[in-house]
Amino acid sequence: KGVSSKSFLKPEMLQRVGLFVVAGLAVALVPPSPTTPPATIRGGFADLLKSAFANEFFDDRRVRASHILVKTEDEATSIKAKIDAGDTAFADAAKEFSSCPSAKNGGSLGAFAPGKMVKQFDEVCFDESIPVGTVVGPVKTVFGHHLIQVEDRFKNAVKSEGSSVF
Repeated sequence: KGVSSKSFLKPEMLQRVGLFVVAGLAVALVPPSPTTPPATIRGGFADLLKSAFANEFFDDRRVRASHILVKTEDEATSIKAKIDAGDTAFADAAKEFSSCPSAKNGGSLGAFAPGKMVKQFDEVCFDESIPVGTVVGPVKTVFGHHLIQVEDRFKNAVKSEGSSVF
């Protein structure tokens, strides 16, 4: 199968390409005015291009988090008590008790964006009123009961990620 414009370009991209073409024609066809220096026209065109290809839906919030997944709330509560008392480290408890494959990495899920985890999990991870490093839970999801520890909250510097253009 070949690539068609329907499968390759989303409507938003076609609209942005159209803006680009119209703006380019306007700059090329409008004669310079004695009162408007060419640098101002080029600057305005650059601003138009930047806004035409901006992704206003991009959410650059990210977290790095770990979790412990168990079947029951009682299990999660018991494990949390051991962590809070200093009897075991979070990563060690994850390795020993978690049923998630991330257990082998101390429960680490790495970094992720909003919407990549189930709602209840996201709500804890992206709640800035919860200090980084705090063990939260039990948090019930469709997978079971979690203890969650956010290790870092940061802004994603790679703005191309999550682009809705293509």
